[in-house]
Amino acid sequence: MPVKWKTTTRFKPALILEKINAIRTVNPEGGSSYSGFDLQVHLPVLQSMLDFPEAAQEVDASTLVWKVLGKIPETLTPQNVLAGLNSELNVQLATKEERYVLVTSVSLDKTGLPRTLRHAGVGVRYPTRGRGIYLAAHKRDLHKHRIPIDPTPANYQWVIAEVKAKSAEAAFSKAMRVVDLQRALWCLMGNTRISIRFGTPSLEPINVCRLGGVHTLHRPGGQAARNGIWFEPNFVPAKTFSFEKPSIIAKNSRWALQRIQACKYGDRIASALIRFVRALDQADPDSAFVRLWGALETLVTPGVADYEALVRRTAFVFQEGDYHRQILEHLREYRNNHLHGGLESTHARTHCFQLQMYFVQMAWFFIWHANFFRSQREANDFLDQPPNLETLRRQLTLTKRALRFLQSGDT
Repeated sequence: MPVKWKTTTRFKPALILEKINAIRTVNPEGGSSYSGFDLQVHLPVLQSMLDFPEAAQEVDASTLVWKVLGKIPETLTPQNVLAGLNSELNVQLATKEERYVLVTSVSLDKTGLPRTLRHAGVGVRYPTRGRGIYLAAHKRDLHKHRIPIDPTPANYQWVIAEVKAKSAEAAFSKAMRVVDLQRALWCLMGNTRISIRFGTPSLEPINVCRLGGVHTLHRPGGQAARNGIWFEPNFVPAKTFSFEKPSIIAKNSRWALQRIQACKYGDRIASALIRFVRALDQADPDSAFVRLWGALETLVTPGVADYEALVRRTAFVFQEGDYHRQILEHLREYRNNHLHGGLESTHARTHCFQLQMYFVQMAWFFIWHANFFRSQREANDFLDQPPNLETLRRQLTLTKRALRFLQSGDT
């Protein structure tokens, strides 16, 4: 399936390409240059108008669009841009995968936890000592680049992730997803459920297991895979976190990863968990709340902004469903006021803790039942059942009667 422009009438790519043409100069030797900074505004707009096939999941879409715009010698049009995108995509998909090694770190004491894991084709290990060719290469890269953030504390745990991909950007994205998926499971089990603080509100992110400030990508020999490194612009150093019962955490993590890996819609559960952990990496509680709400939507209302369904389905898994529905309605109201009215709340951090509790409950629900429901839609249909025992018993009676009626052939 090729790259296509989205069929909705809301998008008009010709208008955006007209703006890009106005600032674009084609170089006779090849390539293009652009005046001003408008291209940075127009590129993500153009990208959002495109529908990429599933085969392009590991291709960095923004880099692909930028490359194609630079290669087309004539005036940009929706037709030649689309043709260029599909041609370049075919080239990249035909490219042989290469091995890459990501080096990063996390704010966790790994004592008692597994030293390795493998998920989605990515092998992750947590070296016990700060030596080896990749750690040495990581430190050399740090000396080459001036990064405008606080240094990562020396007691952070090193993380080395090995992956095969068609480009450095795809390798970084693929490896970081698995690193963040593991972090998400640790944070599901380790994050504080509520925090009461008097005086100045805390600006500390909620996650107990956070990334280090800098990430580097290497070739198998240790050399840099690209010119430059990745870093966290809002990095806040954290205290190293230790689990009280690491053996139980290790067992639960392995079990959860296995169920996600085997589940038919496990990639969607993984995406929600990754959105969860990245949301609560944010120091600003209002930003964290909005992102966390999006993570919950990924689980219970994927692809649609159905807040009534989100509240109903989430409340269903609690015994005091009516009570929890009231809390969820309150969080829904806060979310809408913040987004549409620009209102901020002095209780934003408390709201994050409340919403985190609901996300954690729903995440474990989907993981626990990953091998029972045949699809994410079927799982959410289950959550749409009426939360009333008498109504459910009556439905069961009617279903049994319908089965007997059909099996008897007496129609």
